[in-house]
Amino acid sequence: MGSSDDAKSRDARERTNNFIRIQHSAHIPVGMNFLRDAALEMIPEGDRGAVGDVIRMVRSLFHYGAMEKRDRVKKDFALANVKVGEEKSVGYDGARLNPTAFEAASVDFVGQFCTMMADAEYTLLTQKEWELASAEDFLFTLPVHVDWSCHDKALLKTFLSKNPALAAGLSQFSERALVFKRGTGLAKAKGLFIMQKIEMLLSMLIKEPLLAILGQKQPVFVNANSSDSKKTFGDGKTVEDRNASVIERLTLRRLMPNIFVLFRKLFSTLEIQEPTFKEVVLLYRMARPLDDDAAGPSGCGPLIIKSYVDIPMADLEMIFPEKTVSVKLQEMIQNGIAIVVAIGTLLWAFVTGEIWTKKMQTLLIACAGKLGQSYTAINVARTRYSGMMAKDLIQKSRNAQEGMLMHLLESMEDQEIKEMMLAFVILTVRGKSMTLKEIDIECEDFLRNVFGVDCDFDIEGSMIKLLREGLVEQRAGVLYAATPLKTALALLDNKWDNIFDYNVDAVDGGREDALARYANLHPDTVEASLRDALNSTDKERAKVVNDLKAQNDVLTKEVGELSNSLKGFNWRYS
Repeated sequence: MGSSDDAKSRDARERTNNFIRIQHSAHIPVGMNFLRDAALEMIPEGDRGAVGDVIRMVRSLFHYGAMEKRDRVKKDFALANVKVGEEKSVGYDGARLNPTAFEAASVDFVGQFCTMMADAEYTLLTQKEWELASAEDFLFTLPVHVDWSCHDKALLKTFLSKNPALAAGLSQFSERALVFKRGTGLAKAKGLFIMQKIEMLLSMLIKEPLLAILGQKQPVFVNANSSDSKKTFGDGKTVEDRNASVIERLTLRRLMPNIFVLFRKLFSTLEIQEPTFKEVVLLYRMARPLDDDAAGPSGCGPLIIKSYVDIPMADLEMIFPEKTVSVKLQEMIQNGIAIVVAIGTLLWAFVTGEIWTKKMQTLLIACAGKLGQSYTAINVARTRYSGMMAKDLIQKSRNAQEGMLMHLLESMEDQEIKEMMLAFVILTVRGKSMTLKEIDIECEDFLRNVFGVDCDFDIEGSMIKLLREGLVEQRAGVLYAATPLKTALALLDNKWDNIFDYNVDAVDGGREDALARYANLHPDTVEASLRDALNSTDKERAKVVNDLKAQNDVLTKEVGELSNSLKGFNWRYS
């Protein structure tokens, strides 16, 4: 009985180690219009129109403010990607945009980009997450080696050296590439996985013992569970963090941790699952320009931005460019045996002195053919695996370069508005002062109950924006209440009216008269004038048509009379 209890306890511990604790993203993955309509449903019908106007004005103001940011980012991205000989296209000449100035401008762009990613609620991949991702395999089980020498190192190294707080804890390749992620999901697959099981069996029997003998034993599993389950608010209060999901990582190796279990489940159908990053963005600069392309002023290649969706954590390396795909251990063993046999045959022929006999020459030719076949098979397998990886990656690819920047700016703008809108509506509906913790919980519960979304709502960020716009009042230091609707509407309307301040100068009578005439041109008056003009034109056209009809009637009558007069007339021919 005790032995059975120990086994159950051991199984429970092993199963617990499969669980990964993943912090929820602060990104709200709900469309703007859907969130607005659902939020307005909570508002009493009498105030719904006013709250809707508040939301419209906030969106308009933010969109206007984002216009200048959009233009500046596009300009700076073009500058970071300029090539030698094209400096004038970004407002510089070769002398002014020297390598030093170009590198400084590129570092500035990376800083802007990281700020935008943070505003859009993306986070940088850490070394701990990279170890968790690269330690195991999911569906993509091919051995992959990233050629980091193709990535420029100077740009990101300079940027991170200027931002040491940002660089702390980042992945080991952060000087070559930055990986941003947002949101998590779950990928599942079900099948027999026969080939993967055979590959795993060979790894257990050959690869892992060999690495252990060489002193290069690698961990089979990585337990990256986080013990931090507390959340601290701006008012200093710390509560249990509800914004984390516990996901069970079920890879083939975790389901079959040893040879005995593998043999038992060799022909069993298994279901595997792996946490995914819902959105991934990759930023890097190539060390050299592309073929037949000019380099940047410092001799580097282009700055690349790419985005992907639904990338399994264990398959994260597939997003990197310039990868070398190795063949599987199974095929290496098969072809290795052929090579060993061929070499052994050749050595035996030398030792026995029968290398020049006809029989031995035939055998050597056969061995050489087998070697060529093995070499070709390895290359074919590598090409096949590369094609599989490329096909899968294409399906998960999304925007790149300028398209990614525009998507990011729109996402950042929407995120800020959604945070403000939801917090303002919650405070308006409650009609009382609330703490940050209370507002945070209310917003998260709303998203969970209405949309089924688990989100770590950014209450501090949304409250700062609401206070800046005057839509929230702070009371007693730790309490917050919505500004009355009439006051909120007046504040927003005043801000919108004063974006440009070109008031009429009393001395300039011409401008005043012109504005007065323009003011008198009410849209109704303009519409009436256009309608009268169209009516007048229609009357003129009708008169012309009537005149033509009358003339046609006269002609018809005369033709008829002439036809009657010709009846009975005898034609004579001479």
